[in-house]
Amino acid sequence: MSDQQVLITHVFEAPRERVFRAWTDPDEVAEWYGPAHMRAPRERIHIDLRVGGRWELTMVPQEGGREFTIGYDILELVEPELLVLRSDPMPDVGMHEPTVVRVEFHDDGEKTRMTLSDGPYAPPGPGHAEAGWNAAVEKLAAFVGG
Repeated sequence: MSDQQVLITHVFEAPRERVFRAWTDPDEVAEWYGPAHMRAPRERIHIDLRVGGRWELTMVPQEGGREFTIGYDILELVEPELLVLRSDPMPDVGMHEPTVVRVEFHDDGEKTRMTLSDGPYAPPGPGHAEAGWNAAVEKLAAFVGG
């Protein structure tokens, strides 16, 4: 099933608390979330940061076009170490089952090692999701450092 999962590890030039806040503060999520050609307007981000809460946003194409709304239930939350989210199904894009996004934040000296997993994805697999997550992690690195 590992080929049906996204798995990304990245080391950021920022403390763990800083990287965790970038994931959980709507003002900060608006600065980096989504692939390069999309943005997440602050007014379209809603985070109820608690187990049982919601993490939701709408991505808007930079050049206009179809908006993309995603929503997650918060399954686990250990500040500033762990965020586990279960996606809403998105049948309009072929995702009929939810995926689980697990983001772990580890101290690495003055840096943070973040490991993100997302899946499982039905065949043909997580191609678009993986590309989107990689682009988002690049934007996050530019935002928080490294």
